[in-house]
Amino acid sequence: MKKALVVVLILSVALNLLLVAAIANQSFGIPIAEAIKNINTPGTYGPPAMEIIDGDATISTNEVTLQNTLITGNLNLTGEVNQGTVTLKQVEVQGEVIIAGGNFTLKLFDCTLAEVSLPEGGGAVKIVASGATNVANVSVAAEASLQEDSLGEGAQGFKNVQATAANKVLLVGDFENVDLAGKKANVKFLKGTAVSVDIKDSAPESVLDLAGDVLVESLSIDAVGSITGEGKIDAIDINVPGLVVLQGNLGEVVCRAEGIFLELQAGNAAKIVVTELEHATSITLAEDTSVENMELNGRTGVTGKGSIATVTINHPGVTIDRIPGNIIMPEDLTAIIAGEEYKAEPKPEPEPAPKPEPPKPSVQINKLSNISLLMVGGAGSKAITVQPSGVALSVSSSNTKVATVSLSGKTVTVTGKGSGTATITVKGTKSGYTSGTRTFKVTVKAPTDVKSFVVKNGLSPGKKLVLVTLYADNPSNYKVSVAGVMLAYQGADKTFYGEVLEADAKQSNVKVSN
Repeated sequence: MKKALVVVLILSVALNLLLVAAIANQSFGIPIAEAIKNINTPGTYGPPAMEIIDGDATISTNEVTLQNTLITGNLNLTGEVNQGTVTLKQVEVQGEVIIAGGNFTLKLFDCTLAEVSLPEGGGAVKIVASGATNVANVSVAAEASLQEDSLGEGAQGFKNVQATAANKVLLVGDFENVDLAGKKANVKFLKGTAVSVDIKDSAPESVLDLAGDVLVESLSIDAVGSITGEGKIDAIDINVPGLVVLQGNLGEVVCRAEGIFLELQAGNAAKIVVTELEHATSITLAEDTSVENMELNGRTGVTGKGSIATVTINHPGVTIDRIPGNIIMPEDLTAIIAGEEYKAEPKPEPEPAPKPEPPKPSVQINKLSNISLLMVGGAGSKAITVQPSGVALSVSSSNTKVATVSLSGKTVTVTGKGSGTATITVKGTKSGYTSGTRTFKVTVKAPTDVKSFVVKNGLSPGKKLVLVTLYADNPSNYKVSVAGVMLAYQGADKTFYGEVLEADAKQSNVKVSN
């Protein structure tokens, strides 16, 4: 009886658990996450925390989200994945992500992938990398689109891309290396940058199309192909013979192989260089194209209606259809420019430098001392000694309102005109001699100027005794005040005196009147 009761209880608990799970899943729509190796039903897979799948995993349906999973082997997206979206969130694949399906979008959020390959025969796949996603290598043999969108700081997105598909491969983002490695490889760069792009020798007839917002730092051309679009390329190395078609905003283009036929169809180039090559290089410049600088170190023919600002010719056998703006070449070379023989004009012989004239002797005038005091209306004189004889003298004053000056023979007379200081200049000139000058200063005082201002302790609190002396010979003819306080005159020592407030005891407060 007890055993039967236990069995009934166990069956009841199990049935209740199943019933609760069914209600949670069906009635309330709560998703149940699971991590499995073979995913063939739409849904979300992967635990809240990271889980490891040891070996390979497969996704064979769309509308799948795989999250928080480390796959030590390969992740296969089979041909059954068609249309819709597959999303990987915080997924790391140590092996290879192999995409055999097509016409769907693969979204990568915070993923780390060592290798992504799109084999030949698959449909169009759009791969979008966001967040902290890092994809080391992408090999594309089918139509595809690689797009970086809202990458986090430090994320690399798609680092290295190898395109072998004849179907178009679209690129958006900042890439380190992009290789065109298959015959007729077709890459269209819509937006972003690439540190280096290489058209491999296995990619003849390939096409690289660069939109106007694209910058490629370095392009190496090892197979004959076409470069189209309006993008900017800082440096181009052409390492293969044959027809190479370029257009866009180009930096330096270097021709390094024998037998290059370079055609600039549109745009401009900062510089085109032909290295020292045994066989001729052909350059065609389409109408409205321009080259800022062209350096020809090998036999070269330049045709077309494009313009050349400056050409440097360092090799015989150069022909240019149109006349460049500037031609630089050694004198021993000739070139055919616009159908006529051109030879550099010899540089004119430099004119001999003129012999320096012997230095002229100088007029010598004796040193003149300053006149430290001259009264207004008074005069002072100075004698001039000058060498050699026959020197013409002239004098001038820097301020005639202070002092005027006159010359009589070799005597300079200065007359005081007003208070102040003036500089007197004496100049001597004679043919065959360098002019000589001497200067001296004169200080002029008026009778009403203050000759001395003395401050002493006063008898009254807060006051000072001031003593004022004027330059006048007879000061009694004048009245002196300090800050409005009239001073008394003491005839014995010709001094004005009186007490004023201590703050007013300044010479600048002295006023003199008649």
